[in-house]
Amino acid sequence: MALSRWSPINELTGLHNTMDRLFGEMFESIETSGMDAPTFRLPVDIKETKDGYVVKAPIAGFKPEDVELTFSDGVLSIKATHREEKNQKEGSYIRREVIFGNYQRQIVLPPDVQGENIKAGFDNGLLTVDVPRKSRPQPKRIEVHSSHGTKENGKHQLVGSTTQKS
Repeated sequence: MALSRWSPINELTGLHNTMDRLFGEMFESIETSGMDAPTFRLPVDIKETKDGYVVKAPIAGFKPEDVELTFSDGVLSIKATHREEKNQKEGSYIRREVIFGNYQRQIVLPPDVQGENIKAGFDNGLLTVDVPRKSRPQPKRIEVHSSHGTKENGKHQLVGSTTQKS
């Protein structure tokens, strides 16, 4: 048995190869019933703003009419489905890494959102969803009084937990 020096690069390379293999197998095996193309989990960025939330999702290769966006019971659902599959029979692939499929994602939103005012836009393959939230109530200042005070202008004096008139 030969001893070799440990190298983090070798560890990372091995991990990278293993992850590639696992993800490759996962993407090949994810199928939904009744659909020709596999359905993948849509990656999203969710940003909190002063007025609400902004959800961004890259869905390149889809048209706005291919995207279904719904909000129900606090859950925002995004579904991107190809309406027609284009099969080109010209030539044969040597390597095929571009995956043709559908995307789906459900995002649970906080209870302070205004579901009826959600707006969505689609530009250059990027879906942007603006989710406004209800205005937060402003803090109310509560005046603090001393529990041991003196009589001023005919007001009652607080002593302990009882009110006495001086």
